[in-house]
Amino acid sequence: MPVDQQDNVRQGRVPPPDPLGRDILCFEHSGNWLDYMTHGDPGLQPVVLLHSVEYPGWPSPAYAGLLESAGFRLIAVRRPGFARLPLLPDAGAQAGLLLAFLELQDFEDAIVLSNGSASPVGQRIALGASPRIALSVFANCAFNHDHVADFQPEWFARTLSQAITSRAGAQMALMALKSSWAIFGRTWVHESFLQKSEGDLAFLQAHPELVADAIDSLLDGLDAQTFLMEAATSLNPDPLLSDGCFTGLPALTVSGAETSDRWKQGVEREAARLGLPVEYLPSGDAMAIYQSGLALAETLRRHL
Repeated sequence: MPVDQQDNVRQGRVPPPDPLGRDILCFEHSGNWLDYMTHGDPGLQPVVLLHSVEYPGWPSPAYAGLLESAGFRLIAVRRPGFARLPLLPDAGAQAGLLLAFLELQDFEDAIVLSNGSASPVGQRIALGASPRIALSVFANCAFNHDHVADFQPEWFARTLSQAITSRAGAQMALMALKSSWAIFGRTWVHESFLQKSEGDLAFLQAHPELVADAIDSLLDGLDAQTFLMEAATSLNPDPLLSDGCFTGLPALTVSGAETSDRWKQGVEREAARLGLPVEYLPSGDAMAIYQSGLALAETLRRHL
């Protein structure tokens, strides 16, 4: 058993098993926890993947192998508040935990890839200008434009609008989502709000074990505080994102080609204001980084 895991067992923290039988390790710093798994030769450049709230799951072995063939070692992180990990519902505090993770695990020239609602965490990491980070990538992020109307169907948009109002609003929205999972089936919510993207639906259909594990981590672990942070820091204006704040930093934003024109326009407008280049991946929307792995690897290479 790895040393990390031995220490965690002694402290009573054992991660849930991976549906595909891979090793999941724990990292603890100052009383806060995250889970992670790695794939690839330790000598390869690390890509540290931070998941979004809609898919707090693991990448497939084929995806990890694709990145390895492109010269990257994948470190997939499951953040606090998911899969019964202790809560840390503060984007700045999560950024501090992840910076400690990079430091204590001795990752050099890391690419931090933040998807969806993890982007506010990744943005805070990027603005810290750590010498351990070679590139920050914000995928499928919202920035400071009003795009709640872009979410479909309408009931899902209303649920998110309620979730970002307060902890009580997040609690009611989360209860509604969990009721939908119970009544209509475990994948119904995801199939509903990802229906505008053929690539996202293809990901769901191709990886039933991984999707089931991700949904379990939502049902078992997600609470109102975490849901509020994930939704509100993504969908409400973030005062940290000032004009030109990423100018001169090694950072970019990527989105899926299947996202809506309105979302693309909002991202492009905000990226120009913040000082970020924009790239589009050919397949997917919320799941574009998983669905378009080869294009993602090529994009990373171009910006290093």
